[in-house]
Amino acid sequence: MTQTQQPPQKTPRQASKPAPHQTGWSALNIDMRGWWTKHWTGPVAAIVLVVLNISVWIWQLTHHVIRRPQDMTMLRMFHHTAEPGQSGTFAHFLKLLWSLVLVRGPFALVLYAIAVLVIVSTAQAVLGVARTLATSLLGAVAGSTLGLGLCAIITNLLDAESWHAVQRLPFSLSPLTLFIGALMAASAFESLLWKRRIRLIGYAFVLAGLLFSGNPGDYCTLAAALVGQAVGTLMARRRGQTEQPLEHEQWWHGTDYEARRLIAAIQLIFAFGPILALVSSSHDGPLSTFGFFLSGLVGDEELADVCADNMRANSCVAMAKHYHFAMTGVWTRTILLVVALSILAWGLYRGRKLAARVSIVLNGLTVALSLIYCVVFPLLDSAIMPIDAELWIALLQLLVATALPSVVLVVAIAVNMDHFSVLTARSRIRRGVGAIAVTLLATAGGFLTFGMLNRDAYTPRATFGMLLRDLPHRYLPMGLIGSSRLHMHSTTVASMVINQLPGLVFWIVVLVVFLLWFRDAVSLNAADRARASKLVERGGESMSFMTTWEDNHYWFSPSGRSAIAYRVSHGVALTVTGPFGDPGEFDTSLREFMRFCERNSWSPAFYAVHDNSRETLESLGCSSIQVGTEMLVIPSTWQTRGKKWQDIRTAINKARRSGMTDVLTTFNEAPWEVREQIIEISEQWAELKSLPEMKFTLGGIEELRDPRVMLLYAIDADGVVQGATSWLPTYRDGKVIGWTLDFMRHRTDSPNGIMEFLIARMAERLHEQCAEEPDNAPQFMSLSAAPLAGIGDNTADPEDVAVIEHALQIVADTLEPAYGFKSLYFFKRKFQPTPSPIYICYPDAAALPRIGLAVLSAYLPGLKASQIPDMLKSLRPAPQAKEQEHQ
Repeated sequence: MTQTQQPPQKTPRQASKPAPHQTGWSALNIDMRGWWTKHWTGPVAAIVLVVLNISVWIWQLTHHVIRRPQDMTMLRMFHHTAEPGQSGTFAHFLKLLWSLVLVRGPFALVLYAIAVLVIVSTAQAVLGVARTLATSLLGAVAGSTLGLGLCAIITNLLDAESWHAVQRLPFSLSPLTLFIGALMAASAFESLLWKRRIRLIGYAFVLAGLLFSGNPGDYCTLAAALVGQAVGTLMARRRGQTEQPLEHEQWWHGTDYEARRLIAAIQLIFAFGPILALVSSSHDGPLSTFGFFLSGLVGDEELADVCADNMRANSCVAMAKHYHFAMTGVWTRTILLVVALSILAWGLYRGRKLAARVSIVLNGLTVALSLIYCVVFPLLDSAIMPIDAELWIALLQLLVATALPSVVLVVAIAVNMDHFSVLTARSRIRRGVGAIAVTLLATAGGFLTFGMLNRDAYTPRATFGMLLRDLPHRYLPMGLIGSSRLHMHSTTVASMVINQLPGLVFWIVVLVVFLLWFRDAVSLNAADRARASKLVERGGESMSFMTTWEDNHYWFSPSGRSAIAYRVSHGVALTVTGPFGDPGEFDTSLREFMRFCERNSWSPAFYAVHDNSRETLESLGCSSIQVGTEMLVIPSTWQTRGKKWQDIRTAINKARRSGMTDVLTTFNEAPWEVREQIIEISEQWAELKSLPEMKFTLGGIEELRDPRVMLLYAIDADGVVQGATSWLPTYRDGKVIGWTLDFMRHRTDSPNGIMEFLIARMAERLHEQCAEEPDNAPQFMSLSAAPLAGIGDNTADPEDVAVIEHALQIVADTLEPAYGFKSLYFFKRKFQPTPSPIYICYPDAAALPRIGLAVLSAYLPGLKASQIPDMLKSLRPAPQAKEQEHQ
């Protein structure tokens, strides 16, 4: 028996939901009050942070006081002797404490407020208010103490001059230092997926600031995070917190996933390095020099020349940061580079082999340019001015600082190349390379042509050789001229604009190509569809026949006896109901499909699955949300006696008295004039809708053409087709065991009750078949599901799921005037069916926004911008749900 033949057992699922008669808004209001009870500390902390900073700024403005807690240095704190009119050590410590809650400006305040809201809300839900505050304070105090010690130890490894410079670096803490410990402590109580996600994101941000800024406060933030994680681990062990069973987690933490996310995180940190290096008040991080190198801050002057003037690699960075900071080209190339490397990191995270190869090329290019900067150009200049040993040591230090990070990443990717297994179509690669090459040639040619035609727009006067040597400067974020005497300066507005255009246009094209290369693209395969079409006759659910429709991709089990249909959109593999084929492989197929999605860096979402599949998926660690209710009729017990059946009996009797007859056939076997009328009825129905016809699990004319699909239409005495329905077969071992309603259309002027007549006649036909052919009797007749209707009628859900379901109720109420899902739901209840909920199951709650977009794209793939105004006009709450017939 399929999963939909019997009503599901109603088992409690942790918490009760509001009564079904409540509206979505009232239920959601209750949910929000419950959320506030468990997360109120986060919003309060964020509000206090904002109010406190604004109040301090207002006080400073009204009293003409300029005081920044960020002006603290380690030298002032530990070695400062108070003099009249100056603050002592204790006052400096108070300033340090103030820096935990006072930030630099409005932009930083917005970012920190959002961070505090998220961090404290997450921590309170897991730890409670008292433990959240305790772990925050403990992390801040212990972290600051350990961080200062760590900073001192690392810096003491440097020479006296370097230590003296570090002592004078601006030193401040931040709200992140205060609350990061609570977040890391809370991570110990999360599932393995969320635990790793919180720690990866948290440490990535902390380490990025430390590596590219080097502010002593960054060491404190890192130490606070480590202290919080240690405290949380001890608390979890004390409370007996254990990991989820291995089978819950095994699909998402395989070797591929671990390697991809680690390397992607490193690439992302490198991507934001230039921005952090430019905006930071400190520039003593281990990768500060690397960040400056990528930022293109040194433009007109060669970095090696600056080093030569200052004799020290460290002072080289300090000097270089003063050059051309306001240049538009610097920020343009830097931001474009950051975006490009971020997209590259996204490709690495998605397991794209092409992204791994491109990353090797770009990082290899960085190493090559470092060698040019620090070795080749100085050697060329040494013929004019000899370079002493001390300067060579400084240049070698600079080379290591700029090239080593990229070398490490190149080696890491090369060693782990097998983990990047998702291929990109060669045609897309060729088109992308071609677009980049054409753009490079066109922009370079335009720059050279302009320069030769406008030589006097530069000083010194441009020559072809000078323009050619200056050309790399137009594209790359670092100066490649090697000597300031070779560099040309623009003297006109036109030449300044032309100087920036080649790099701007080139990098924009690169960004577009990267997006096209690394996005999801799965080609349709006609052979796979034919293979799936045969498998569906071995077994499946009541809606499994929908898997044979166009635009589906297929995953096949290793044995080839079962399959799952899916569509890829927004990084989500959205299935069309559950597995089909050999029922004995269904549970294994669900698990293996999740592994398949993990290898392709997709988030699986099992759409329109029934209770059996839901239970299996929940045992694998998935969550579920009810997205509709399927209506089941048992043909063997069909009858229309009693008051509840009055509307159905009336519709049947009225149709028969008017000479209406029903015909059961297939679309291809129906007379030509009947087929034409059905097409006309369908087009007439579609024209009345402000939105395009929905797809995915809702069939149309094309789906009627399959010879296995039965067509039941009503025709009057004049030969006019008044309405039509289609019925999809459900198989077991090649035998039809049930039929599912799909296509429903009637003329706008057809007699009332025509749909009731057709559905009732199908039930009567199947009832007669049960009596005449017991061995071939269908076991069920499904009226299919009304999407987003009947949510919450059957089971109680956990609180977090209930919130989402109530939001879906609001969506259903909003869409009701356009599609009438709720009206369709009440229409089907006329037939006294057994309701059977259908669910969407997913392993990663963070993917829910993308899953929502994937579902919308699947149902409305043809939605156009021009249709949005009509859609918005139609999306008004209906005053009363009318029992109308809809798709």
